[in-house]
Amino acid sequence: MRVPKRLVERLLSAHRIVVSSHINPEGDAIGSALALAMALKAKGKRVEVISHEGVPRRYAFLPDAETVRSAPSFTPDLLVLVDCAELARADLPESLRQTSLPVTVIDHHPKTVDRSRKGWVVWIEPTAAATAEMIAALTAKLGVPMTKELATCLYAALISDTGVFHFRNTTPRTLRLAASLLEHGIDPQELAYRIMEARSFAATHLLARMLQKAHFEPETGLCWSVLTAKDFAQTGTTDEDTENFINFLRAVEGTKVAVLFREAAKNYVKVSLRAIDSVDVAAVARQFGGGGHPAAAGCRQRKPLRFVVTAVLRAVRHALFNESNEQTKSEGEKRS
Repeated sequence: MRVPKRLVERLLSAHRIVVSSHINPEGDAIGSALALAMALKAKGKRVEVISHEGVPRRYAFLPDAETVRSAPSFTPDLLVLVDCAELARADLPESLRQTSLPVTVIDHHPKTVDRSRKGWVVWIEPTAAATAEMIAALTAKLGVPMTKELATCLYAALISDTGVFHFRNTTPRTLRLAASLLEHGIDPQELAYRIMEARSFAATHLLARMLQKAHFEPETGLCWSVLTAKDFAQTGTTDEDTENFINFLRAVEGTKVAVLFREAAKNYVKVSLRAIDSVDVAAVARQFGGGGHPAAAGCRQRKPLRFVVTAVLRAVRHALFNESNEQTKSEGEKRS
C-alpha cells in the first residue's frame, strides 16, 4: 500500500496534533485513532485523541483508551481525521468542527472528497478492509517499531470492520497484516470475545426484545427491527449496548438487507444497515444524511421514530426492487 509522501511530510512537520474519528465510533475508528496517536508520540509529537461523545465501554480496555479526551487540552496545529472524511461527522467539539486548522484525512470509505480544499491533505484507500490497514502502513513508513500495544489496537480495528475476517472486504493483505500483528503476543480469542461477543445481562434482555420484534420479508429479503426509548428504559440499557445487534438480523437465512432502528431519544433515531449481496446500503444511508460502505452503513435522523422507519424502509425496498430487476435483466442477457 502506497502512503502519500505529502501526508507523511504533513504529520512530521506538525508539533501538536489532535486525532479524531466519526460520531458513534466503533472498533476501527477507536483502534485506528489510538494506534496513530501511539505512532506519532513515538516520533516526538504531542498528540491527543478526541472523542467528544466518549469511548464506548466495549473499547475502553484498549491500550491508551483512558487517555482519550472530550476536548483537547492544548491548541493544536494539525487535526487528523481517521475513518472519517467530513468535519460535520467528526466526533469533535463544535469549535473544532468549524476549525480553520490544517486537516489530514485517512479513511477507507469510498467517497468523493474535495482534495483541493485549502489546508487539507486527503488519503482515501477504498481497497483497505479497515482504516487500520492504512495506519499500519503509515506506521511502517514513519519507521515506528511495532509494539504489543500498537498491534492490539490495530488488530481490534481489523476484526471490527471485517467481522473477525468473514466479511467479503477481507483480503490476503488483511490476513497477512493480522498474522504479523499476532507475532507481537496479542490474544486473538480475548479480542474477538470482548469486541464482537461480550454483552451485559441487561443488554441480553434488550437483544431478546429486538429479536422478538423482528420482521422478515421473504419476498424482498428485508429483515428489520426497532428498539424504542421505552425498550432502553425498561432494560436499563443505552444505545451503546446495541453494538453488533444487527448481525443477528443479517444472519437470518434469506436476508439481503438488515436494518435496525434505535430511538436514542425523542425525535432522535439511529439507523444501522447491512447488506449481504449487491445492494448498496451506503447509497440508501446517504439519502438520509449518513454514509458508510456498500455493505455496512448508517444514518441519524432527528425526526419521529415512525416517520424514520417508514421512510428508510421505503428506500431500502426500492433499492432491493432495483437490484432484483438488474439481476433478472442480467440473467436474461446471459440466456440470450
